Amino acid sequence: MYKQKLTKSFLEELYKKYNRLNSADDPVWGIIHHKNELDKEILAFIAAEYAFGNIPQINNTVSKIITLLNPSPLEKILDDDFLNYLKKNIDIKHRFLFHSELTGLLKTLQTVYLGFGSLKNLFLMNYNSEDINLKNSITTFSDYLRKIHNKHSKTSSRKLKFLYPSPQSGSACKRLNLFLRWMVRKDKVDLGIWKEIKTSQLVIPLDIHIYRVAKYFGLTKRKSPSWNMAVEITENLKKFNEEDPVKYDFALSHLRLK
Repeated sequence: MYKQKLTKSFLEELYKKYNRLNSADDPVWGIIHHKNELDKEILAFIAAEYAFGNIPQINNTVSKIITLLNPSPLEKILDDDFLNYLKKNIDIKHRFLFHSELTGLLKTLQTVYLGFGSLKNLFLMNYNSEDINLKNSITTFSDYLRKIHNKHSKTSSRKLKFLYPSPQSGSACKRLNLFLRWMVRKDKVDLGIWKEIKTSQLVIPLDIHIYRVAKYFGLTKRKSPSWNMAVEITENLKKFNEEDPVKYDFALSHLRLK
């Protein structure tokens, strides 16, 4: 049984209070000031991939990678000499992801940008504006990236599934949904550079804090975090904002429960 009734006015108050960037807490801080949309896209994808663990740890890793790729991430990932230098001379580890995973990720991005021009173009290949959510698009997108990464790096199957999860396997796909929120929504926090996708199709990035908040407010009846739980929470948030249910994600993720 939930402990407090959720209302639209309460959600809007939370949004006004919390929906702003704090350089100490938000990995997107180092991305939002880039002018080139492809540079933003690249950095946002990398930041989302490393958005697990505690906040200082996330920010430390992401800021190291951003520093390496600045001032032009697109030019850097397309430069084989730079990627070879990175592979031999730079060592970045984030929890169980080692440097080989980072170099594999960058080579995967290189393949995408050479072949499709952008991550957006790849994602839109299986996008249907009539779909309720982005499950099908995410599945195709993630499957392709997983296959490409596997060609470039000796990465374990477990790590590949972690880097590029699929809703079909039941994963909540928290980090991919976070990336998509950044790309599709537009406000002080989100970048809004993928204008072809409807905000109503986004699914909430489900982490442990959103799980607890959702249980607290009765937004889900499910017991375990999963894709279906993320969809259930999102559908319940549509009762308050049908066109943009994920609008409240950033604010809810900063809410401290009593």
